[in-house]
Amino acid sequence: MSIDVDLRPDGLCIITMNEPARRNPIGHTARAGLIAALSQAEGDDAVRAVVITGAGGNFSAGGDIRDQGERSVSEHRERFSRIKDLVMRMTRFSKPLVAAIEGWAAGGGFALALACPTIVASKESRFVASFTKIGLIPDMGVLATMPARIGAAQTRRLLLTNRVVDASEALTLGAVDELADAGDVLRRACEIALEEAKGAPLPRQFIVDWFARDVAAALDYEQSIQPALLNSADSAEGRAAFAEKRPPQFRGC
Repeated sequence: MSIDVDLRPDGLCIITMNEPARRNPIGHTARAGLIAALSQAEGDDAVRAVVITGAGGNFSAGGDIRDQGERSVSEHRERFSRIKDLVMRMTRFSKPLVAAIEGWAAGGGFALALACPTIVASKESRFVASFTKIGLIPDMGVLATMPARIGAAQTRRLLLTNRVVDASEALTLGAVDELADAGDVLRRACEIALEEAKGAPLPRQFIVDWFARDVAAALDYEQSIQPALLNSADSAEGRAAFAEKRPPQFRGC
């Protein structure tokens, strides 16, 4: 996937996940691209705020199934180090960071949005966790970032049932901060990001650090559990069922 970066004259950096034909999946290479773009933006004094979005009418369909095959546990753990780098970089980002969501934010795409302190979504957007559909626990910090927004009980229900949440419910739950008309989301997200950029930077950093305090523990937990699940028979069945568009037949192994 291409990660496109556009630095505007007003100091706004727009990072776009650009593989619309596949609804912008977040695989290992895409995560590396996002890390590089965020690192560059954080270190560049010309950047005042960042907006992350997806091309082609969707934010992201989530993790790249083609990137989730069986590997050694040590290799999986190393790949999760990159996930930890990405999510911690986002949750502790020193400048305003806003997700602009059109269409679907599913699985890892939903997780990526939740790692942003502010989320603006289209009135036609849809959200779903979907991790357990492929025999995995939620990752990319979701076990911390989702309950921080909507509470533990609602998080547990959404993660275990994989129920699709529409934009109106997402706003009611607190999963997103604001809704905009379809096609106007990016403009509104940019507006919010630049407005936040007027605030004092030092208090902002301490505030986001506080709210990120539980995310590292969730990421460590994922890194200890998810590699084994990725190599499980149930995960293989979940990937096969997804590719074949059929219900998975899990056996608990």
